[in-house]
Amino acid sequence: MNVKREQSFAGAMDLVLQAQAATDHLKELCAACACGDKSAARRRLREAISELEIARTMLRTGLE
Repeated sequence: MNVKREQSFAGAMDLVLQAQAATDHLKELCAACACGDKSAARRRLREAISELEIARTMLRTGLE
């Protein structure tokens, strides 16, 4: 097996966990919007974006 290929998948589960956390924030964003809570909606959107940026960085690092 290709050792480099195995190493690039070592953080795959962490990447999935970051994406799931972002999904949770987006669900909370929807709930905040439904309640008309703009402050909470903004906060949840920022949190989702942060989680996705972390996941993107992890993916880039894993591919290098």
